[in-house]
Amino acid sequence: MRSANTSFFDPQQATASNRLTCSDAELDTRVELSSLYRAAAHYGMTDLANGAIGARVPDAHDHFLTHPYGMFWEEICASDFITVDGNGQPTDPNAPWLNDGAVNLCRWIFQARPEVNFFVHGHDSEVMAVGSVEGGLLPLNQPAIYLGNLLTYIEYEFDEDEDFGTHFAQTLSDKQIMISHNHGYYCLGETAAAAFIRAFFLKQACDVQVKTLSMGRPLHEIDPQKVARYQDQMAASPHYHYDGKTEWPGLLRMLDRTQPLYRT
Repeated sequence: MRSANTSFFDPQQATASNRLTCSDAELDTRVELSSLYRAAAHYGMTDLANGAIGARVPDAHDHFLTHPYGMFWEEICASDFITVDGNGQPTDPNAPWLNDGAVNLCRWIFQARPEVNFFVHGHDSEVMAVGSVEGGLLPLNQPAIYLGNLLTYIEYEFDEDEDFGTHFAQTLSDKQIMISHNHGYYCLGETAAAAFIRAFFLKQACDVQVKTLSMGRPLHEIDPQKVARYQDQMAASPHYHYDGKTEWPGLLRMLDRTQPLYRT
C-alpha cells in the first residue's frame, strides 16, 4: 500500500525539523535498523532500490519502520525511516513513497510473529540461484547445516493480495528464514543482529553451494544423522548459535569508523 504522496525520497529535503522527535526506545530501534541497512549494504546484500528491511516500533507494538522507496541502503540514517501503522498506512500523511512489498511484509511478519522485531528481505543472486532448483539449500557446509533447521520455502507470487498475505504467514509459521522460490529470501530476528547474521550466512551458504555444484565433481555429503546432531549442538552452543550477538558489536564499531552518519 502506498502513501497518498507518491513522490520519491529526496535526501536534500531532509532538515532538522523532521529529524527524530520520538521516544528513546524508538530512537534506539531506529539506530539499530539503520545499522542493519548499512551493514547489509557493506557486504553487498543490496538490490539497488529493491528489497526491504523493517523493524517494529518498540513502544507502539502495532507500528513499524521501513525506508522510503528509492533510497539506497548505504545512505540511510536513523531519521529517514517512515512509521507505518497496522493498516499499512504511514502515520505522516506527507511521507514519501513507500514500497508496497516492504509495507506488506511489515504487516504480515510483525502481526503474525509478536516475538520478531526485525526482518531482512533480499534478492542476493546466490540465494535466488539456490531457490530456483529443486532441493533448495543442501547441508554441504556448516552454515547450511545450522540454517537448514530454521528454513522453509514458499512459491513466488507477484500478486501480493490479502489471501497471499495469509498464506505467507501460515507458511512462515515459526521459522526464522524463508526462501521464496525463484525470487529471494526473508530472514527474521528478535534483534537486528540475529536478522543480519542469518541473512549474511544464508548468502554464504548459498554461494558455497553454487560454487561446489559448479565444479562438476561428486559431492562429499554429510551423514543425515550427523546433520541432525550438529544442528542440535549448534543451537545449544554459545559460540555457534547464529544470533549475531558475537559479531554485532564489531559491525557497529566498523560503521562508527567508516560511516558514523548512520546514527543521525
